[in-house]
Amino acid sequence: MISGHRIGDGQCRQARPGRNSGRACRLPDSRPFRTFGGAPHVGRPGWPTSRQLDVDRVRADYVVLVDTSNSMWEDNVYAGVRASLHRFLGSLSASDYVAVYTFNSTATPRYLGPAGSPDRMLAKVPRAPEGGSTDIGAVIERAVGELERPGAADIASIVLLTDAEHTPASGSDYPRSTGPRWQVLADRARRLPAKSVTGYALPLRDGATGAGLLRSVIRQTETLDPSTVAQLGAYLGRSKAAARLEKARIALAGDIGKGVTVNWDMPIEADLSTADVPVWLTLRAETSRTPLTVTGLRAAGFDGGPTLVGDLPDRVELKPGETLSFSLRLHWHRAAWVIPFHDSVTVTDRPTVTGVVSSPWASALAPDIALATPGALPAGGPAVVTTSRVGTWRAQVGVTAVALLLLGFVIVMTYLRRRAVQSGTLVAVSPITGEELAAFRLRGRTTRVAGQHLPGEGLIVARRVPRGFDNADGVEYRIRYRQLDRTHTNSLPSRGTVLIGGVAFEHRPD
Repeated sequence: MISGHRIGDGQCRQARPGRNSGRACRLPDSRPFRTFGGAPHVGRPGWPTSRQLDVDRVRADYVVLVDTSNSMWEDNVYAGVRASLHRFLGSLSASDYVAVYTFNSTATPRYLGPAGSPDRMLAKVPRAPEGGSTDIGAVIERAVGELERPGAADIASIVLLTDAEHTPASGSDYPRSTGPRWQVLADRARRLPAKSVTGYALPLRDGATGAGLLRSVIRQTETLDPSTVAQLGAYLGRSKAAARLEKARIALAGDIGKGVTVNWDMPIEADLSTADVPVWLTLRAETSRTPLTVTGLRAAGFDGGPTLVGDLPDRVELKPGETLSFSLRLHWHRAAWVIPFHDSVTVTDRPTVTGVVSSPWASALAPDIALATPGALPAGGPAVVTTSRVGTWRAQVGVTAVALLLLGFVIVMTYLRRRAVQSGTLVAVSPITGEELAAFRLRGRTTRVAGQHLPGEGLIVARRVPRGFDNADGVEYRIRYRQLDRTHTNSLPSRGTVLIGGVAFEHRPD
């Protein structure tokens, strides 16, 4: 047997090179302890507790095979094994099933039942080796038989502790380390109903090659290499950690690929003309055991339309299956024009929410268990028709009426401005004889002329024209003269003369 080398507190030494060599350090109780890179990461910082995972409800089978042959007397190996088993069995869950066998030339069941008090489970285990030869094949066959029983758990561990070679007594079904019976036993092991069966072969001294026989039956077997019996408790802990890892896989199987769902509680149509419309955003964790976290939570409104307003936390922590709701408002404030004409805009779109989804357990569980949590929230909510109206029809009618009045006023003023006030006297003269036929005083904006010796009748309208060399007053008289059913029209400049219908009309100022 190889003794552990005692070194000073806080110091470490490189362990003896070997298949499973690691780094050995002195513990406070002066017993060496070796860690291995291939061990499961159960129990490291961030790993969920058994209560969080509820793994104690997941059953596991533990079959412990303890050598009680003559070789176990040497160096008090057996006493250390029994003490380590006591601590190991006391750490199992009440839902686990435990089978403890001791073996020498035969295999003897010492405890078969649920985990519980280690004193009760070890009560029938001898306190000292019983002697005899070492039949490892027989005890492995009993272990396989335990895992073939009805109601066996999905997770199983077989722990074999021996310090000897396979040296069975005569008449054993396994006279050598190989042979047809070993193949039959391996075939039975491959057909076990458990989803995970792991073997742990713990040779308790160098040259104990019998422990490696477990691998020939249980393919997934780790052959450990403790240098002292004091390390046995740590190696037994590996069996428990691996089983717990399998329990965690089963417990979390339903959460793989599950994330956060988004639900919008909002009307399918909303009129935002006078007030905001309340909206509820609800996040729900689809997981049943795994907590989830949403960071960078943001809600967005519609493109070119309303917006979602309200306070959303930047970080949301959701317990498994938990639902959290947040109050928001659908807001659309459109400023009216300077002239508040009635205007209506309708937009159909979907609200959106963004955020990064993760689990605080992800890094601790990886790479043993990949949660594959979707990293983003589902995009897009239900389609919503939103409407916003500004202004009033009264304003539109009022503005139109005012505009028409202004237009009428401009037209009238333009008309009146172009119509000049008449002044002076209009004289009608015969162009042949030069005789004055009639004279009419011009007043107002229009003057009708008839009578005296004027052979017809006429209408005179004055209008403003640009002042010029031939019209110094800037007034022109438009004469419409009718005689013998014929109508003649011409313009008479102020202080000028014009011939219309055989009559010469002359304007004389006052």
